[in-house]
Amino acid sequence: MSRTDAAPVSWEDLLDRLSHEFKTPLVSIKGHAELLLDRAPVGLDPTAREWVRRIAAAANRLNAVLRKVTAEAHTREAWTYLARPVEPGRWLEACLAEARTLGAGRRLSWECRVPEGLPAVAVDPEAGRDALLELLQNAARATPDGGTVRVQAVALERAGKPGVCVTVEDTGVGMPRGGEAERCFERFVTLTPLRAHHSGDFEFGAVGLGLGLPMVRGIARAHGGEAWAEGSGRDPERMPGARVHLWLPAASAGEREEPEAGGRVLLIEPDPQARQVMAKGLAPRFDVVAPDDPEEALKLWAWSGPWAGAVVEPRGAGGAGFVARLASVEGRAPVIVYTAGPASDAAFWRRLGADAWVSKPARARTLRQHLERLAAR
Repeated sequence: MSRTDAAPVSWEDLLDRLSHEFKTPLVSIKGHAELLLDRAPVGLDPTAREWVRRIAAAANRLNAVLRKVTAEAHTREAWTYLARPVEPGRWLEACLAEARTLGAGRRLSWECRVPEGLPAVAVDPEAGRDALLELLQNAARATPDGGTVRVQAVALERAGKPGVCVTVEDTGVGMPRGGEAERCFERFVTLTPLRAHHSGDFEFGAVGLGLGLPMVRGIARAHGGEAWAEGSGRDPERMPGARVHLWLPAASAGEREEPEAGGRVLLIEPDPQARQVMAKGLAPRFDVVAPDDPEEALKLWAWSGPWAGAVVEPRGAGGAGFVARLASVEGRAPVIVYTAGPASDAAFWRRLGADAWVSKPARARTLRQHLERLAAR
């Protein structure tokens, strides 16, 4: 028997519990709605079909919101990211292209200015995409049709470190000055009252969860960067606009160079077909050992070194207990876990001793890059 109030529950643990409770009914709603759309008789009333389609769309939206909430709780965990050299121009153009597509129904002007010669920044590509797209989405929400969203990048040093500052500027309703603008980086703080407008992604006046800017700052700081905002007041009539800055450090010379590959990697994957595909993907850079039996793999890990690392899908291999056993081997190499689950699972696997966690579906290239970086530490 246990009491839920026996010990304080952290924000991350609370979101993990809520995520678990929400996911089960959401999967059921989404699955049954899609089943009706896919297998319902052809003669199904068109109005009823549209209702079911809306149910499925609403379930998808709720699921996306849930993923965002749980992911934001762990954006500050630097170990979950794989920083790579990213060219600012390509990064900005790719995110702008996605924003134009997602906001296609809006009459907004999207502008981008990136001078030549900017250094590459050190950022996890997926995290960088999430952060910048969030800033573009926020700018679109604040800007009425006919307005402009500008993105520019400049070289900027902070605390003696070279880097690149990306600024997203809009011609929207504006942002409070000074300390009030800083409050926008606190969780669940929104400038628009929830009753003021509908929720949405790129619609003008849409209300978010108040987690977007905290997520951006969390990603920036996890990469050694920073995020801040500038406003001259909020005025829906005058439309003074606002600016949000995202600064990331430049990639070091070591990060810009391809790390030397080599060494043996232990691959533990219960599914034979997946094991074959993953082994093939890792093979160009590593000598892969992929035994069928997890217990045999554990013996090899303990007695047949040296290893460059282990890549394990714990499902079917003993789960969390198996990962803990791998991590407990003295003098071991890095352990990388890849399995299905929300971003919040990263903290769980880290507590068990894993050195990195990758969510499925995992690409062999991503796992290979993790092995390279961990081996170079």
